[in-house]
Amino acid sequence: MLRSKYFTGLPEMVIHYFRFVALEVREILASLGVRTLAELIGRTEYLQVHGGATARQRKLDLTPHPVSAGGMAADAPQFCVTPSNAPFDQGELAERMVRDMRSAIENKSGGEWHYELSNFNRSIGARVSGEIARRWGNYGMEDAPLTVRCSGNAGQSFGVWNAGGLNLYLEGDANGLRRQGHAAGRIVLRHPSRARFVAKDTIIMGNTCLYGATGGELYAAGGAGERFAVRNSGAVAVIEGAGDHCCEYMTGGAVCVLGRTGINFGAGFTGGFAYVLDLERNFVDRYNHELIDISRIHPEAMQSNVQHLEALLERHVAETASVWAGRS
Repeated sequence: MLRSKYFTGLPEMVIHYFRFVALEVREILASLGVRTLAELIGRTEYLQVHGGATARQRKLDLTPHPVSAGGMAADAPQFCVTPSNAPFDQGELAERMVRDMRSAIENKSGGEWHYELSNFNRSIGARVSGEIARRWGNYGMEDAPLTVRCSGNAGQSFGVWNAGGLNLYLEGDANGLRRQGHAAGRIVLRHPSRARFVAKDTIIMGNTCLYGATGGELYAAGGAGERFAVRNSGAVAVIEGAGDHCCEYMTGGAVCVLGRTGINFGAGFTGGFAYVLDLERNFVDRYNHELIDISRIHPEAMQSNVQHLEALLERHVAETASVWAGRS
């Protein structure tokens, strides 16, 4: 279990620092005779080889570089002029979901729906959350939840901006599970029941999941990628493994990792709780020691923490049918 040791944030000093940087940038631009950073794009005449280059660096052949070639052509574009690729996903499934659920949202009647996802279906749940929040706010539908059961491979930002009353279940995996501004609701991920691999040893969601969440729940019978629960300030999550930088800048909520984590766990961690199953007894070498304390959970000395952890595990098993959590 981890908890905050101290917090030394000084907002006024941070503001003063950024003002100083902005002033210095303006002075440098003025010395070059330009007013904005955009005017510097493509101006290779301001570039030069650093005089303090090492012997190894001096061996680099810079002749193909625009500086060595006398700069860019006068008519060369300074900005990217190639049109960006139109997104493959036109949001058709998201709009279909809104049409299917609009009546249930307007009447606060709740219900259950089923959808098949592909990895190009992005931001699934965002449009529905928007419709909920527009009519009832972040929490107005919690008493009449919309249960959405999906299968397949979800694209980026599954469950983004999730509002209270929207519960998303996915049997498959998610490219990226974003919950910026997440206020409530529930997201549950599990691998297909026909899968033959061991769920706890398999990644079920990508990087930077649960980013900036402020509430709600996440249960995943599988591992997460890097930077899980970055800036989490109130969400509760149970996963079965994580990559590097898990719980980075976390300020609240609770995260339970039922397996191995990557390095730098809890960097900038200033609040909340984190439980890590340390079967290999080497977590001490993988967490960031700067802002957090670590302690082993002993039932007789920390009964409240044991009860909290047991409740998380019971809910995780109930939602995901996790075999591994059932044994933990």
